[in-house]
Amino acid sequence: MLCRVSSTARHRLGIALIVFGLLTIVVSVLAVCEIANGPGTGPKTFAQSRGYNQTKVDLQRSFPYGMLGGLAGLGITMFGARLAKREPQAPPPA
Repeated sequence: MLCRVSSTARHRLGIALIVFGLLTIVVSVLAVCEIANGPGTGPKTFAQSRGYNQTKVDLQRSFPYGMLGGLAGLGITMFGARLAKREPQAPPPA
């Protein structure tokens, strides 16, 4: 037996998955940027700044993980969009 779910419940679940997927994409991008920026917050003096090679190496190491997170978020968003799509209402039988 298949469990039927009402269309409003599917729509709400779809919207929730869309929001979760977009949030996943944003978090992935911010994580890659934070890793490339280096540890610590706030303005840095010249002596504390990171070199080009340090930034490049950290970005290249973190990019595949960020890409996987972004693609996972895109997949979740696309799945949520399919669930959120409402089917047209059939006219009531006469």
